[in-house]
Amino acid sequence: MSTTDTAVSRRQVWLAAYTARTSGLLSTLALVYLVTYSIQSIWHDPGAPWYFWLDLFGKFLWVLFAVDLAFRYLMTSPKKRFFRKNWLDTITVLIPQLRSLRALRAFTGGGIISTKGFLSGGAITSGIVAVLLIVWVGGLMVLNAERGAPGAQITTFGDSTWWGFETITTVGYGDFVPVTMQGRFFAVLVMFVGISVLGVVSATFASTLVKKGSDGAPVPESPQQHILDQLAELKSMVSALEARIDGASSITTISATENPLPKNP
Repeated sequence: MSTTDTAVSRRQVWLAAYTARTSGLLSTLALVYLVTYSIQSIWHDPGAPWYFWLDLFGKFLWVLFAVDLAFRYLMTSPKKRFFRKNWLDTITVLIPQLRSLRALRAFTGGGIISTKGFLSGGAITSGIVAVLLIVWVGGLMVLNAERGAPGAQITTFGDSTWWGFETITTVGYGDFVPVTMQGRFFAVLVMFVGISVLGVVSATFASTLVKKGSDGAPVPESPQQHILDQLAELKSMVSALEARIDGASSITTISATENPLPKNP
């Protein structure tokens, strides 16, 4: 192994150890930021001392997340797909207005409230929590964007929450509509992300009902084992067909041997 390969391997080991130690902490800070962001958005009072300190804390977390992203990028090799793989962290660092989305990290693979941890009930439970989180964060972002704008219709937390549920479920009564460009941009994000999550939840629920079958058979505990069982069944069917083909070929050969064709005179 060359010196370069040794250095790369060493960096990967350091990165893995760093990620294992900081993932839970950063996830917790992201959840804490969601709480502080919610307080600032619902009880908006820029002149209050507590608002100043919460805003300063949010900016400090943004710097911390930016340093974390830069460090992991420098340590990663190869770097070609780094930003695509860490798209959520990248967006929240490059666009500070979207840093509230950082709270989603608490619900992703390494988060403290991930599908491997607290949300162990399955994809449907995780999807429901994701929908509620999108409505909450999306509503707060739109509320902040619309606050103080001329002709704004979304001016309270109740209005933004109602608008979020209308939007994510594609109902769209039209009683509350964003009037600013930033608010409409956030609305488009809620639409796309919300429809995607609802689609996943609906597909998972439908798949669960289909797997139960008409006889009420329970759903297999392991999807991987279910696929392996189907592959084994297909393999046995192929083996049976091969045996039939071999048997038919043997009969044809014996018949040709016992009854040879007459030679031409």
